[in-house]
Amino acid sequence: MKSKSIVLKNATVIDGLNNKGYKADITILEDKIKKINKNCDTPILNCENLDCSGKILTPGFIDVHGHSDLQIRRSSDMKAKIQQGITTEIAGNCGIGPFPINLNDEEVVKSMRDLTKDVLGTFDYDFTDFSTFCEKSEQNLPNTNVLFLQSHTALRANVIKPNPNRAATDSEIKQMCNLLDISLKQGCIGLSTGLYYAPCLYAEKKELIALLKVVKKYNKIFATHHRCEGDSVIESLKEVIALATEVKVKLEISHLKAIGVENQKYVDKMLDLIDNAKASNLDIGFDQYPYEYGSTSLYSLLPPSYLKLSNSDLKKVLSDAKERALIKSIMKDGNDWDSIVKMCGFDNIFTMYLESQREFENKSLREIAKLLKSKDDDDSCFDALFDILQKESGVALMIDITQSFDSMDKILNHPLMCFGTDAIYSGDETSSIPTHPRSYQAAPHLIETFYKKRKSISLENLIHNMTYKSAKRFNIENRGAIKEGNFADIVVMDIDKVKDVSTSKDVKIPPEGIDYVFVNGKCVYKNKTIQLSHAGRILKQK
Repeated sequence: MKSKSIVLKNATVIDGLNNKGYKADITILEDKIKKINKNCDTPILNCENLDCSGKILTPGFIDVHGHSDLQIRRSSDMKAKIQQGITTEIAGNCGIGPFPINLNDEEVVKSMRDLTKDVLGTFDYDFTDFSTFCEKSEQNLPNTNVLFLQSHTALRANVIKPNPNRAATDSEIKQMCNLLDISLKQGCIGLSTGLYYAPCLYAEKKELIALLKVVKKYNKIFATHHRCEGDSVIESLKEVIALATEVKVKLEISHLKAIGVENQKYVDKMLDLIDNAKASNLDIGFDQYPYEYGSTSLYSLLPPSYLKLSNSDLKKVLSDAKERALIKSIMKDGNDWDSIVKMCGFDNIFTMYLESQREFENKSLREIAKLLKSKDDDDSCFDALFDILQKESGVALMIDITQSFDSMDKILNHPLMCFGTDAIYSGDETSSIPTHPRSYQAAPHLIETFYKKRKSISLENLIHNMTYKSAKRFNIENRGAIKEGNFADIVVMDIDKVKDVSTSKDVKIPPEGIDYVFVNGKCVYKNKTIQLSHAGRILKQK
């Protein structure tokens, strides 16, 4: 039976190409945009007509910095992304991803679980590499289109055993390069590393250069959460720019920002560094999520040398008074690493989820110190943090207030910026594990905060940053623009009503103003509910 066309009538089209909005009827046939008709008075017969009068119609939003690697397997309807208007995502960021994995090696499986659980959640592995991961995912397709980076963490965990938290030997580097080569051949779009996190932070220059040469061989992208976003952010940016320049590989700087009140002064210099690299013919870009606060593992507050310890060894260290005193001094000093405690302060660091200590959730570390120690001086705050980490038997997540709105305006308006969420899902949609509101509200929050309230960017430019610019940057073909022949990934919204309505107790509530979402020509979302599943595709780049 021939598919019936869907016509989105009388919409104001913001096409993703940074053009002025225009009125048009958009006809969808099967998975493509069949026709754009600017003569809206012409009736279109034998079609399903959807009145979009007074609505804005845009391409589906592209999240270039996501962590839904395992979420697409747990919650294939992908409501968290779809309700925001996100139709395509790039996963495997920050050097964290689930493949490859040697299921015959218990050390590798344990290492992978320990290294990825805070960001990706837990999962019963039923794949060994990107190819088998795709095969399993395609049996139960998600509602979003997804592309994948090969994560640096997985390469190290599979090769550097039993503990990947050390420098690699030449033989191990060669093995990692071989694994990366396989993943890129199988369709991963590039390599991601998280040089701030264990085990990636132990990678020496020779390892990174060797891996980037493999990426360059396939003309793919290098995405990095660089080593420092705080006091040493300039030196850290210079490091990754130098690496990419030496190999002449395409560079994407993940969630560009400067952490800490005192470090906002570096934002102009950061952007100058990037502009100069671009002027020197480096293919460089960056992404940003639209919040002044971030979210990550509570353990990441500790100095890097302690992150290489096993969980049991770390608990022993934290039970020793002398070791605690040493850790305090390193965290207070904060030289040569991002001490979030030093940069943000205990008042600006909040527990979001403590799997085995729920009574201390949604409190600042200073508030917890007062509860545990009856004092809230800095030493008591340190001890409260150590107590929490020593006793925690599961996932521990935090929120930290990191940057200013003025800095975010500068980054958002830069011509090399793309939209990302940095969304983390540690469980399925029924999970009680809290998460940062960016996981459910980032796109409407961006529109509401920076277009509607701050008026710091035009709607056309903002939508361009969220759609076509990202598609072009990551070579996502036939998506990101309202063009005849493109895939029909489409958002219809009431711009006056677009609003992030999340609360600290409920970030999962659907945002206001997102009326319809289409993925590959199928209406997957209307009336704040998922209409169907499995509309998306796993997108590979060979």
